[in-house]
Amino acid sequence: MGKRFISIMMIVLLSIIADLSASDTRSVDARNYSKDGFNDTVIKAALESIGTSGKTLFLASGPWKINNSITIPSNVNLKLEPGAVFDIAESNTITINGNMEVNGLQKIFSGKGKVVFGPHYLKEVYPQWWGDVNSIDDTAICQAALDCGAKTIRFPAGTYAIDGFDETIDKDGNVTVYGGLKPASDTTLIFDIGAKLKAIPNDKIGYSILKIEGKNNVKIYGPTIEGERDSHTGTTGEYGMGIMLEGATNIVIKDANVYNCWGDGLLIGVHWTKPSDQIYVENSTFNNNRRLGCAVTNGTNILFKKCTFLNSNGTAPQAGVDIEPDKPTDCIQNIVFEDCTSYNNKAEGFLMCRDDGQNQPVSVTFRGCTSRNDNGGFGIYIGPSDTPGVLFINDCTVLDSKATGFRMTTANLPTKIDGLYVINPNQGKNEPAYGSGISITSRKWKAANGMRLEGEEHRLAGNITARNVNIFSDDGKGAYALFIDNFAGENGGLKNLDIELKTNMPNDKRFYKGNGPFENYCKVNFSDNPVYAAKTSIDVNSIQLYNGQKITNHGASDDIVLSFTNPLAKSLDSEYTIEVASPHKITLKCGNLLPGGADALWSQDIGSRIKIRSDGTNWHIVEQVGTWQKD
Repeated sequence: MGKRFISIMMIVLLSIIADLSASDTRSVDARNYSKDGFNDTVIKAALESIGTSGKTLFLASGPWKINNSITIPSNVNLKLEPGAVFDIAESNTITINGNMEVNGLQKIFSGKGKVVFGPHYLKEVYPQWWGDVNSIDDTAICQAALDCGAKTIRFPAGTYAIDGFDETIDKDGNVTVYGGLKPASDTTLIFDIGAKLKAIPNDKIGYSILKIEGKNNVKIYGPTIEGERDSHTGTTGEYGMGIMLEGATNIVIKDANVYNCWGDGLLIGVHWTKPSDQIYVENSTFNNNRRLGCAVTNGTNILFKKCTFLNSNGTAPQAGVDIEPDKPTDCIQNIVFEDCTSYNNKAEGFLMCRDDGQNQPVSVTFRGCTSRNDNGGFGIYIGPSDTPGVLFINDCTVLDSKATGFRMTTANLPTKIDGLYVINPNQGKNEPAYGSGISITSRKWKAANGMRLEGEEHRLAGNITARNVNIFSDDGKGAYALFIDNFAGENGGLKNLDIELKTNMPNDKRFYKGNGPFENYCKVNFSDNPVYAAKTSIDVNSIQLYNGQKITNHGASDDIVLSFTNPLAKSLDSEYTIEVASPHKITLKCGNLLPGGADALWSQDIGSRIKIRSDGTNWHIVEQVGTWQKD
């Protein structure tokens, strides 16, 4: 029994010794194959000794000359001693297909040759492997990391100086100026806290700090990107972009902070490429950019979620967000902003703008978005033709706008509003067209030499359906809750308006309905059922201010007259309800009130009520209670 036990123990011991011996041979030191220095010949000899077995190749400190292209196979784990550097000759490549162990952020690649990480390399790479981050110009080392084939590129804390200018001619002969860092498809960029891409000051009309052109499946997490608007050495141009997407697909941007750009914080789409598609931007901030926080000009299936756009100022449009196709052929489809915030932008927080029609349907949604302290909340300047598609504004809020809460100017993109709160508009004390809760106007514009001038095109504003709209002016600065007017004369007009709202504004500040013509319908309904107690007569020049309301003579001490003959009062779908509430006569002067053709009706029977509506030419009785007599 004892001898048998000893035999078993010997077998176990021999097995352990064999394992230890094998372990000792799992690491191969390339120095053992060196005769005249460290070079690719030495590495190849070491690799030949390894063969197909799974082993670690150890490279000692010092320069390793790669004068001939070499491949490290996937079965080899490459381990670099601190100070080991691959010096790769021009036109040669080192391909690393397996894993690699490197301590710290030391430089491990030099020379003019190329580094390629194969598909089996699963770890991160760092720009510091290609050189020191010196904040003078780090573009080359960062781009080398992006071009190496690794799937994940991490940027440790530090400031990376990026040259954003690169003048090239594209396949169609267009001169472009956008440079910066250019990620490859199927890559993930991770920025540690404290890592920042900073544009090198320049005098160019445009640049891009991070550009994704024609790539697919790129993820960017946590970038801080600083433009150079405060140190820009030129005076022209407006196209210095923080992040630029051209014909890109399946792009994710999260936790970005982009600020101080000469142009836009983020630009999605240009007219000379296909639309960018499947873009997701979350929890990102775009601050103090000179032109726009974000521009979408050519894209489909784009979602912004919980993003903030603030302090855009410097050169027009100066909005937080601007959805503005460059050409009629550009696509603006399924663009969604959800739970986003704009703040203190020189123009609108959320803007749609285009000076002519689009060839393809437009579809844009703002859902749960908030504008605070912007010049305007939401602006729609897209027309003049009947652009197909729809804009949705759902459950959005505008707080303390310097001008309007929602403004449509010479536009008729079909717009559906379901839930809009405008609180304390017109903090800048503007005229009514620019200082009301909602403003819808038609104006004469003509694009010429980049400027908008008076023109002769016939433009109709409208195509709006709005429900659950709330306009509150607690400080009394709002001009009107709703302002509608045509400033273009016979060259303009308004059409297809169906708006329901409530407001705390005074009766004579609820609704200003100016000049027409009005086409098809212009329906305005106050869901809070306002009542105006007229103690004295209302003259022909003031009656239109009570459009959509009930007028009574409650508190009147004498007979009163209501004059509805003003063209502003009797425009299409204007509607008034009149009710006798005190024992005095109310007389309606309408001119050809149908049916019957009476010029005037009167009643003094308490409880008598009449509702009249205009077809644009004549008044019609649509409801009558009690006795009303011809005058």
